[in-house]
This record gives sequence, C-alpha cells and structure tokens, in this order.
Amino acid sequence: MLEKLLRGGNTQAPPELPLVFTLANEKGLRLDQYGTPERAWGFLSHHIRRYPQDLRAHTQRILLAQGESLQDRLAGSLQDIFIALGNAGQQLRAHLLELTKSQLNADDTNFFSTWLEQGSAFAGETMKWRMGSLLASGQEAPTASLLHIERSQETAQYTDVMAEVVACLEYGQIDTARELLEAEIQSGNTDEAMEQELVSIYQYTRDKERLDAMIKHLQEAGRDLSPVWSEKQQESESW
Repeated sequence: MLEKLLRGGNTQAPPELPLVFTLANEKGLRLDQYGTPERAWGFLSHHIRRYPQDLRAHTQRILLAQGESLQDRLAGSLQDIFIALGNAGQQLRAHLLELTKSQLNADDTNFFSTWLEQGSAFAGETMKWRMGSLLASGQEAPTASLLHIERSQETAQYTDVMAEVVACLEYGQIDTARELLEAEIQSGNTDEAMEQELVSIYQYTRDKERLDAMIKHLQEAGRDLSPVWSEKQQESESW
C-alpha cells in the first residue's frame, strides 16, 4: 500500500511525522534540528521513565537542557544519569559533568564533582529532587538509591570496562574509550578483544605514536605481545 502511494505520481509533500516517530529513531546526540526543544525534552523524559537505563536518551536530554529555555532542568537531568549509572560509567559521567558545569551553579557543580569522586561512599543528598529529575525519590537525607531496578543483561554490562568502552565509542567519545583501554591493558587486566579494540582505535585515528608507545611499554613490562600488535605496527608505516 505504501509503495503504491509513493509511486502514484502525487507530488504533494508528505505530512510531517509526529515528533514521537522521528525522535524514537534519532541516533544523534544533539537534537538542535528539532524546533521545539520542550517537546523533545518531554518525549525523552517519558522514554526515560520507561527505560531509565537508556544512556543515549539521558545524554540527549542533558544536551537539550543546555538550551536557554531548559537550563533550569539541567541539574535534574544530570542527576538522573548519575542515579541510573550508580558507580558504573564514570568516564561518561565525568564527560557530561565537564560539558555542563559552566551552566551549573557553584553548589551543583561541587555536588556532582564530589559524587563523581566518592562514588557509593558519597554521603550527599543524591535523591533530593532537582528541577527536571525523574528518578530522584525526593528524600533529602542520605540514602541508598531507590532505583534498584531489575537490571537487564545489557544494563549490567555497563559495569564491565569493555562495555563502557563500547558505550563511549557509540557516543563518539573515542579519546575516552582509548584511555580506558590503555589503562586496562597497562594494568594487565586485558584480553584479546580489548587489545584488538585498542589497535583498531589507533588505526582509525592514525595514531602511530601512541601505538609505538604502547608496544614499547608492554615489551618493557615483559609482556608477551599477541600478533595483532606487530601486524598493526607494520601497517602503521603507511598511515
């Protein structure tokens, strides 16, 4: 039916799709192309109520709240991703805080910075409601998070370094993903998948200097190098 309509020769412009359809499939993080940020923020808020572990939606919502008309909801939006992630995704939380702190007041900046640094040991009022928050319980006394969601397998994977790397790459945070992998490999907590991912990042960014430095570090540490390192080092001569 739809194909027939499209081939019917009618040159009339198709009706504009409702925002719910266009936003549901939006992979970009910045939604500046949508002329009604309040509506987009409302849609994302509804989505996060249903799927509180959707990090893409959280990030889109935070970036939207940087706009002038939504800045009063920025701290609450940031609070929600901190609550949703718990102690996982530290690099993502740090990146978003750095991105938004110039628009936060001094108290909120200090609050989130301390929360990021101390993690689960933080005794601050993490559940105190802020404008824009969906996941805060409203309790002002220090308390364990009430968001004890039955996490799906996909959600639980964010506590794993490799899963966090994948999330960073999905959000375009290549430098952060590289730093996570480098730290993990240098500490000896590594496997073939991690090494392959790191050399792929070096190749993608044409970063021969970092590749050579990592190989030298591993050799000096007496580590056995898998073939992927020497193969990629040879390839790097033509980068």
